Amino acid sequence: MYKNLLMTFLLGCSLPSLALPTIFLGDQVSLQQQDFTEITQFYKTENGVNKYAVTAYEAEFETYGTVGMSQLNFELTGEVAASWSSSNFAITTELYCANSLISSDFYEGIRYQQVSYLVKPQIVKPRHPIPNGCSRLKIRLNKAGSLSRQYFTRVININLRMYMTADW
Repeated sequence: MYKNLLMTFLLGCSLPSLALPTIFLGDQVSLQQQDFTEITQFYKTENGVNKYAVTAYEAEFETYGTVGMSQLNFELTGEVAASWSSSNFAITTELYCANSLISSDFYEGIRYQQVSYLVKPQIVKPRHPIPNGCSRLKIRLNKAGSLSRQYFTRVININLRMYMTADW
């Protein structure tokens, strides 16, 4: 029996882990584009091939150290870079705790002389009540504008920092 447990443990240690990011109370977690799941919507059929627009990006992860807390401090900052063919690029950033919306932020980048500039979302929410606890945190980045605009806007880099603390 111990031999089987040892083999299972060793096999588990040798396989690569695909764990989601985890945030501990008082720590900062950095999120990159690969940490987000693309949310898509059907856009059109072209030459018999269905085309989909990426309409949003979502990352969800566990939190630790929040048991017994009635309020938390949240700080989300960072940059989202995109390439788009015309007009401005904008996103709405939403922060959820236990599927309850904590806050959202709308930010618009600019395009000036054929150069795209960063969208810089920022959410700072001190002493936010968490009546349902906060065992999971979710960040959602929604592209703004029509489905056509979302289709042609390509996010090329996401770099966010999430910091969660409590007032003791």
